[in-house]
Amino acid sequence: MSSAHLLILVAVLLPPKMLDILGEVVEERTVLTPYGEAGMLARRAFPDGLSTWVQPYTGLPTRTDPRATLYAARQLGVKRILNWDMGIAINPVLQRGLPVVVDDYIAWISHQADSFFVETQMGEEANLVETGPAFCPEMTGVLQNLLPGAPTGVVLGADFLRRETPAEARMFRLLGADVLSYNLVPEVSLAREMGICYSGLVTVSAPAADRTGPAPHGELRASFSSTVQMLPALVEMLSAPPHCSCQRRR
Repeated sequence: MSSAHLLILVAVLLPPKMLDILGEVVEERTVLTPYGEAGMLARRAFPDGLSTWVQPYTGLPTRTDPRATLYAARQLGVKRILNWDMGIAINPVLQRGLPVVVDDYIAWISHQADSFFVETQMGEEANLVETGPAFCPEMTGVLQNLLPGAPTGVVLGADFLRRETPAEARMFRLLGADVLSYNLVPEVSLAREMGICYSGLVTVSAPAADRTGPAPHGELRASFSSTVQMLPALVEMLSAPPHCSCQRRR
């Protein structure tokens, strides 16, 4: 078992070469879980031996069961997860290319793969995960330090196979959402159940359906590049096993 405690779920469209900044690929794994196959996961290592797991994480509607991803992470000894996604700006002040550090979420999902707990029979009371910050405060603080000027925000997690309608965008805004994404929820609640520290970063890719924005001028490319540049520092700062409330086990 490797000593890599961090998994980066990359749900943004990056040229594979950009991830070479995290070091050479020294191991590749596909993990079989009770919820299906998870992978391919690659462990990348720096010359000093510091390493991290990286997994591409896009693919709706053929998305891997989120429970498989979190189960595999636990099997590999992962203690922390950064989930980096692209998203829609529900909050009108957020512009294309802006990275948003997520600090809370709204689950707007129809599927039931949002818990490892088996449904109880005969109306028995189900186990519940203790309340607390959904996103690891320590990891959120590290992201804010490494991405100065990046706002925090509430993500609305959706599993639609389509874009939101203008009416839905207005409703999501009233609910308090800042960005909409497809790959952070229900992973955040599953990580909580597994006792894994979890953080979310959403790069704004487009305005909400009830708004129009200026024509693209390379904002995403520039934003991806600057975010990738901070990843080695993130790996270094989060290399040690965490000692925080997120580590509660089932």
